[in-house]
Amino acid sequence: MNIKQLLQIGLILAGSIAMPSWAVMINDGGAYDGIDVGLIDSFISEAAKAGNPTDEQDWANSILGAGSVTYTVKTEPVSYYGTDNSGVFAFGLASSPEYFLVKNATRMALFQNLADTNWGVFDSSQLSDRMNIPSDKFTISHVTEFNGQTEVPEPGVLGLLGIGLIGIALRRRRSVA
Repeated sequence: MNIKQLLQIGLILAGSIAMPSWAVMINDGGAYDGIDVGLIDSFISEAAKAGNPTDEQDWANSILGAGSVTYTVKTEPVSYYGTDNSGVFAFGLASSPEYFLVKNATRMALFQNLADTNWGVFDSSQLSDRMNIPSDKFTISHVTEFNGQTEVPEPGVLGLLGIGLIGIALRRRRSVA
């Protein structure tokens, strides 16, 4: 295999790794219309509401493992926006948390934050009917954020890493021959 073929294979692999993922876009006709908010965050669990952020943190740690999360910030009131995916809603986050908890009058739901950590994005079909989502009566009483920012490598970075590794392999192969 010659250098040209290796570079072509490397570019194909880099392009396939760096393909854009399916993004969720706000689609509410307002000021944020068309903004890419990342991916739908991972639903972890739902329960009856807890009384305060310390109780919420204790509940999250009971699900994720003792000491897994620490309270970062509580945001209220929370404005949320419809997206281009039916039943999927997005709202801004204050601290780019690793996990967040959405709370309404009677329930709370824990999510792991993925992709764009500045936005919380959830699929209401994953929640029980007791969360009253979606409905005209639904409100988010507050969002509790846990931990700091999650470092998520971008697909382009992975592609560049692959090209770099191919280059190192080629250079090594030349020096051995």
